[in-house]
Amino acid sequence: IGDLLMTCPVVLTIKKHVTNSKITLITSKNNHNYAKSFGFIDDIVMFPQGNLLEKFKFIISLSKKKYNYILILDGKDRSIILSKFLNVDKIFHTYPQKKINFLTKIFFSKKYTTILDNQTIPLEYLYKSILDKIGVKIIKRDYKILLHQNIKKINIFKNENIKNKKYILIHLDEKWFSDFYIKKYTNISLKKNDFFLFIKKIVKKCHKNLIITTGTIDLPFITEISNEYFNINKKGYYYLKIGKYKIILLKKISIENLEIVTMNANSVITCHGPLSLISGSFNVNLIDIIEKTQEKWYYRHTSHIKKYNKLYRKNFKELSKEIILTIK
Repeated sequence: IGDLLMTCPVVLTIKKHVTNSKITLITSKNNHNYAKSFGFIDDIVMFPQGNLLEKFKFIISLSKKKYNYILILDGKDRSIILSKFLNVDKIFHTYPQKKINFLTKIFFSKKYTTILDNQTIPLEYLYKSILDKIGVKIIKRDYKILLHQNIKKINIFKNENIKNKKYILIHLDEKWFSDFYIKKYTNISLKKNDFFLFIKKIVKKCHKNLIITTGTIDLPFITEISNEYFNINKKGYYYLKIGKYKIILLKKISIENLEIVTMNANSVITCHGPLSLISGSFNVNLIDIIEKTQEKWYYRHTSHIKKYNKLYRKNFKELSKEIILTIK
């Protein structure tokens, strides 16, 4: 989903500057339905997950159409191979600088223009290079892919005293736990009691409500804190009162509702992911927790975000102190 959000400004720019343009987007199974929810892409096609026969049918179907340009933004060999079989005038693609671009050399075609990627170039500049090649000059890229929606659109908040820009959001998903994410990443070692004290400190410092959202994975940590520290509301969400403020825990809400909660927050605390990009789109103060060894990779995706605060993964006792100092 994060890669799709980074690609959408390219789509919007072409739609805005190329008259009568019609765009086909090829997606993975994971982000196909999400892409369809945007409404500004003409044709959305899912790359088949099945056997060679399914992929062959997929190529035949695409080859029946005529394309002026193909823009390959993922730099993958399979995408370049696929483009060979399509009816297209020009192909522009990114490709890792550390690899020999043997595919386009084998094809030996003037159709292909390679934009080398050293894996540290911010994606906004890499994609700008491609748009420049097709004569689309960008004055200002539009990263606000989603339309703003008031938090009251979410049913559970209709009669709650939770207002736009009046709460802090913590997105507590599997990325906080190395065992459920990338095992070689620094272990944050999140403990129940430390987290409980941490969320109370945030509320007391900021004088704001706090919303905690989760990912789609059932994490034992979430089950334990919800049972031990929170009460359950008749609307089905978990809550905890700190003075006149409320901490609300929302488990596995829909992606649409997660977007709405994110775009209306005063500040967002998250391990880097799609919510980082949504926060940046709506100028929300962002605390983005990243792996230090991958800092250049993260910068590729966040260079355009204005209210950006990065913190490195470390033991939660130390990390929580840094978050408290950074949060507004």
